[in-house]
Amino acid sequence: MRRLASALAALCILAAAPAAMAQSRPAGAASVTFQVPDGWMAETAPGRVRISAPEGDLSLWAVEAPDAPDAATAILKAWAVVQPGFDRKVRLSSQRAGRDGWDEIWATDYEVSPDEKLLLLANAYRRGKAWVVLLGRGSAATADKRLGQARVILDTFRPAGVAVENFAGKPAAPFDAAKRAAVKQFWRETMPAFGVPGMAYAFFDRNGIVEEGGIGVRTLGKPAPVDAHTRFMIASNTKGMTTLLLARLVDQGKLSWDERVVDADKTFKMGDPTVQDTIKIRHLVCACTGMPRQDLEWIMTGDLKTPADRAFALLAPMKPTSKFGEVYQYSNLLASAAGYVAGHVIYPGVETGAAYDKAMQGYIFDPLGMKDTTFSKAVAERGDHADPHGLDADGKPAVGTIDKSDSIYFARPAGGAWSSAHDLALYALNELREGVLPNGQRLVSAEALLARRKQGMVTGEAKYYGMGVETSSRWGVTMVRHGGAMPGYKTDWIILPDAGVGLVMLFNSEESTPLLNFTSRRLVELLYGARAEAVASAKASAVALKADFAKERTLLAIPPDPAVIAKLGARYESPELGFIDVKRQSDGGVVFDFGSFSSRMGTRKNEDGSTNLVMLDPTTVGWSLSTRPAGDRFALVMQDAQHEYVYQPVR
Repeated sequence: MRRLASALAALCILAAAPAAMAQSRPAGAASVTFQVPDGWMAETAPGRVRISAPEGDLSLWAVEAPDAPDAATAILKAWAVVQPGFDRKVRLSSQRAGRDGWDEIWATDYEVSPDEKLLLLANAYRRGKAWVVLLGRGSAATADKRLGQARVILDTFRPAGVAVENFAGKPAAPFDAAKRAAVKQFWRETMPAFGVPGMAYAFFDRNGIVEEGGIGVRTLGKPAPVDAHTRFMIASNTKGMTTLLLARLVDQGKLSWDERVVDADKTFKMGDPTVQDTIKIRHLVCACTGMPRQDLEWIMTGDLKTPADRAFALLAPMKPTSKFGEVYQYSNLLASAAGYVAGHVIYPGVETGAAYDKAMQGYIFDPLGMKDTTFSKAVAERGDHADPHGLDADGKPAVGTIDKSDSIYFARPAGGAWSSAHDLALYALNELREGVLPNGQRLVSAEALLARRKQGMVTGEAKYYGMGVETSSRWGVTMVRHGGAMPGYKTDWIILPDAGVGLVMLFNSEESTPLLNFTSRRLVELLYGARAEAVASAKASAVALKADFAKERTLLAIPPDPAVIAKLGARYESPELGFIDVKRQSDGGVVFDFGSFSSRMGTRKNEDGSTNLVMLDPTTVGWSLSTRPAGDRFALVMQDAQHEYVYQPVR
């Protein structure tokens, strides 16, 4: 499920210290340096080093290929050293912009069937005439749960002897009109390359919003422009607002960060008794409990009629897949429980969802002046709002025919708010002012607010997840931020406390994640004089995206393979994910109706002979189901990295 994995890869605080990072310059690969996460094993040999995850089923290799004439040859030479006879078919090899001292970077992925549950990759890096290759092979489940640690290796993979940019202690340049114009120009130049129709933005400093507005349109094919009050689904940016509610309750003595959840809410249950008895309020939003995402269970079944208590029902049987406090694993359902527990504390006896909504309105939205923000999709869509978009199966921008914003509504403390650039800036401004409102009154104590930023689980180089906020000191520049992603929407807020400035950005496209990431880099370039990398990186990423869609289109059969369709039942059911009604079309096409949404389907044959049914409609293009024999029919299997769900034919 290539596209689904990236969509969900849409993500902690403990008393214990986070995983230690040790700078490594292995003797076996002296031309490269990187950091090895605590608990990982490094083994060296001449010209190479192997780094293995604690589970033993996932390894990365850094292999020198100094005499290779190009990236493809370097990768072949590296595999010949690590795994003689390696003959996997390359799916796609694409060039990325040079960075961190590398002159050239190529990323290669391979044809892998979902049923293999295998991570397989090769990145080739060139400095001067010499190549170094980073290979990866192993369990997709281990890669998923150790993603934060793996990002550290990738983020710090640099040529030996290249000085890391470090602007610690350097004053930032003023974020004046010219620099703001440069950021807006960056967006204007890159949005068309990614097929993004519109965005809203706001810039602010400690005195308030300095500039706000929009670029592009709310809906492709319609003239209405995006403005600062256009509502977008802000998804996981709701989490920080939820933890701000918790912080206010901590100030009032109604909750404690270290209070056990079962003491705050006697009805709280988890599938693992140890986790249930141990988990504290802070752990609900720290991504540190070892609980995996399991997002498919709400994505595929949730709608606007699903009751809020469903979040607790889904949590009850869940069990951790890593140790408590070991790695970063993002759980939307745990975060939703945090908000609902807070609502229950304030308004006991009120329906779970209504109590949370009322608490957020009175404790957060009203005091901050967030008049555009709502949990009601009906309210959002009655006024100025942006529609979701994505690329279609041919790689062309299109209005999303599938709006999955309904799915999160029952778990809305984790990601169900609709908001505008203006309102999100008011929230982020409160983060920058550390709890002091523009009128000088204090909304929340600095102690309670900053507890949410306390260094938690590692998410990348010098990056840590707190409670609904992520803090980074990469390049020696402190940034506090959080992102939000639902199919068709991507949002982010960033503050630079030392510079006293920040911005928010809201995009109405599934493909805009790179714009969020490269904007952070662009800020460091403009304010601190960092090397100019963001523009080139964005352009290369856009080219790679188009190549990815073009390649995948060559592998899709549209209409789907008749032989596969002939073995489909008329209806499928899964205990966890609900049902699929299979609707055959007169033109040979097939539509899968999942109840909460439907999509046209294509087929894709894998290298191992298996076949996937692949969704074709924006914003879920590429989400897929594997086929497995079930008598004279196929069973259908939907997977994330750590779970699989089987739909059995019932007629």
